[in-house]
Amino acid sequence: MSPLLLVEDSDPDAEALQRIARRLPLPVPVVRVRDGESALDYLYQRGAYADAARPALVLLDMHMPGISGRDVLTQVKADPDLRRIPVIIFSSSVAAEDVDGAYADGANSYLFKPEVGPQLQATAEALHAFWFKAARLPAPEEQGA
Repeated sequence: MSPLLLVEDSDPDAEALQRIARRLPLPVPVVRVRDGESALDYLYQRGAYADAARPALVLLDMHMPGISGRDVLTQVKADPDLRRIPVIIFSSSVAAEDVDGAYADGANSYLFKPEVGPQLQATAEALHAFWFKAARLPAPEEQGA
């Protein structure tokens, strides 16, 4: 089963999102990586992720140390085998240059990441309703898997 790949360097944010995902419940497992380098290893099935399933969706934090979410997004959308995977930027930044830049680089949507609490729950529920109920995701074989 194709997972949702959560790329999040903040442990509290990732743990909160994973708790919410279990309560919804999401129709796919959530796999978390902590940084951009690990995200690229996962997506390219390198190293510890050689047998990883191609994700159905990527939820990507924009600002991380090392390889940024923006760099991950750029690489994913430039690769013919990966670019069909929807990438949702999930960032606490509301700066116009971050939002506009993410869309210019091919993000499928940009969600503001609120503090842990009711607003985060509401945002996760909206993501679930759209991406897993209303939208049709590409079939794994269409993603180059």
